[in-house]
Amino acid sequence: MRNLRDLEARITRLFADRLQIEVAADVDLFAAGIVDSLMFVKLLAALEEHFSIHVSFEELEIDDFRTLHQIASFVTAKQVAPAKKRRVSATGSHPAA
Repeated sequence: MRNLRDLEARITRLFADRLQIEVAADVDLFAAGIVDSLMFVKLLAALEEHFSIHVSFEELEIDDFRTLHQIASFVTAKQVAPAKKRRVSATGSHPAA
């Protein structure tokens, strides 16, 4: 995968194009009220489609989706993780199993 900054730029474009949201890379999307539960579902669907990944319910950690940087780290981890089921955390808040 491309470097993290490039991936952040792609995610920024995804937000603008698919979700009609303009946001800075370091903004806490939840604290700022930009992403609510419905928008989070749309975000997950867009990420899965655009980056050809699958995010299972067991993998969801809100801290992995707070900022564009954390989302980019999560997507990178998903793309390099084996296809088997495992928890992925870009923030290190829980161990991968």
